[in-house]
Amino acid sequence: MENKDLISQLPDHLLHQILLLLATKDSVKTSVLSTRWRYIWQRVPGLDLNHTDFRHKRLKGFVNRFLDLDKKSQISQLKLEFDGRKYKTEGSNFNKWVNSVVTRGVQHLVVVASVFGSYNNNNYCPIKLPGNISMCETLVHLKLVEVGIHSFDSVSLPRLETMHLVSVWFSSDAALERLISSSPVLQDLYIEKIWNVDVLRVRSQTLNNLSIRIWKKNFHWDKHFQIIVLVIDAPRLKSLSFQIDQFKDLVLNSVCSPLKVDISIFRRDFNPMNSSAMKTFRTFLAWISNVANLTLNSYCLEAMCAYSRQEPMPQFSNLTHLDVSMDSSGLEVLPTFLASCPNLKSLELWAHYPLDILDISRSIVPKCLLTSLEIVAIYSTAEISSSVENQVETELVKYILGNAAVLKELNIQFYLWAAEHRFQLSKQILAFPKRSSACQVFVHPPF
Repeated sequence: MENKDLISQLPDHLLHQILLLLATKDSVKTSVLSTRWRYIWQRVPGLDLNHTDFRHKRLKGFVNRFLDLDKKSQISQLKLEFDGRKYKTEGSNFNKWVNSVVTRGVQHLVVVASVFGSYNNNNYCPIKLPGNISMCETLVHLKLVEVGIHSFDSVSLPRLETMHLVSVWFSSDAALERLISSSPVLQDLYIEKIWNVDVLRVRSQTLNNLSIRIWKKNFHWDKHFQIIVLVIDAPRLKSLSFQIDQFKDLVLNSVCSPLKVDISIFRRDFNPMNSSAMKTFRTFLAWISNVANLTLNSYCLEAMCAYSRQEPMPQFSNLTHLDVSMDSSGLEVLPTFLASCPNLKSLELWAHYPLDILDISRSIVPKCLLTSLEIVAIYSTAEISSSVENQVETELVKYILGNAAVLKELNIQFYLWAAEHRFQLSKQILAFPKRSSACQVFVHPPF
């Protein structure tokens, strides 16, 4: 009771900021606490609404009433999730809401249209963003899901720092390029499944973090997610997350190697030795060769090692941390890739599926195992087979312990293993020869 009284004594503007952290439905509930709280929620400078919290057609009336309470007050954020299929015939309401918060100084705008696959061709988008958003001088954070953007006459977003675009339709390649390049302080850009864009150009002098996730689905319209050419011009890029179906043309302009790269390929039939892919893959490897922190999936690891059989693999001399999601074929070529990482200090290996029986005991011993590798973590989310002795994971542990000369710590986490299997594994590990006398082994969770 004392805490409630202390909070109630705070000035209104502080209470408004506290309620701004809540979903609007929870903010409204505070009106029953006391007469002091009855109207506080009506002055909160923002809305966080989901159409599932309202009965049929009540959302429109609530938003209109809230925005009409004080048309001169600031609205610093609008978070709105609604069924875009129902609002495609009522676009004027949506446009009015966005236009209203733009004129009232919105800083955080999140629009989730929830179209649920209503795109039926590359030229159709039920909900399109109104034009005045392109000249919003206050916007700091923008997240759009399943909406459309036309080519604006003018674009200026002088304060925009983060932009998330998920399944967004653009009227042209140029519309997306202009949206990015006209954000002079943009630092974080996340793109997942964009429509009607063949050439994705990311040009930014301030961008630090770039995440691109584009891959095909097994639907008749999946081709509209496919990027043919990717152009990156971001000299300050520090972190890149790149999850794609396969490599297409890659153009790099004035781009230094980022410090952290997460690269995943989702097509096993990708062949980096195809003439159409060779130049792109060579360019990409050269670009990330100075990376310090690298994450790969199994298909990408296989592609890199296939490339190394035809052309010299660049040395990843600055690489100190490597994270690999693998299957048996990825595990087989892992030593080959580690040979290009002479100064690796930490290694994380993930097995999300059961691995086939594989003997890696005769694999080459990379230099990093002999001179620099200090920490290894092995995670398995796959179910254990009936015989612990035949687990590929145990062979991997044996290989690492027997060859890592300066290893300090080996962490093993087999999430779906029963306590009895972890106990058997621990006994096996104690019997494995360890090349590094300083190495400590931990099995999690303990049996």
